[in-house]
Amino acid sequence: MSNQTSQILVASELSTALSSRQLLAVGEHKRSGLIICKAHHAEFAGPGAAVGTLIEPDCISIIAIGAPEIMPVITPKQRQTAYSRRIQWIRWLQKITEHPDAMQRAEKLFASFEEFFGAQALMGLSDEVLALLIGVMPSTVATVRSHHQVPQLLDLPALAASSDPLKFSSVRLNIRSSYTSSKASPKPCASFLAALYSVPICDCPS
Repeated sequence: MSNQTSQILVASELSTALSSRQLLAVGEHKRSGLIICKAHHAEFAGPGAAVGTLIEPDCISIIAIGAPEIMPVITPKQRQTAYSRRIQWIRWLQKITEHPDAMQRAEKLFASFEEFFGAQALMGLSDEVLALLIGVMPSTVATVRSHHQVPQLLDLPALAASSDPLKFSSVRLNIRSSYTSSKASPKPCASFLAALYSVPICDCPS
């Protein structure tokens, strides 16, 4: 299968899954993930993390790294695990963005992504997207990219071992239309917000 055909299949599967308005999770057995681009920032959802249009009402586009599997979240235990993993990835990225020096933020992001995905993934991600992840200017990312060196790494969330080699693809999916075509205005999932702020979880409205 050609790389172009593989990317088309990934885009089709993700578009269908993420437009289903149900809670989903990134599969845990691949070194893969989603960069969720919003108006003024981007988030990273790695293996195990909860995703889906139901909890991403302000999502503009999504970039898939490594052909991730998107799994349905069905049971309360699966939901709790998916939220927990999403929060772990949010906190991992937050550790990087809390560094006051913009250059070092970019260096730490490069080092962590390279450790997790390999250098090929960094080559496929634009300066603008990486800048949105850590709150720096694209020019800062470009400068760090030009003389990238690996600094001390921040701990990445654990991932189950897999013998499959990483298949990198970057696929942009514009999913805003899944909301604008609906008469009802999108609402964030109450249980996702509750999990983020450590308050009692309530069921999402139907």
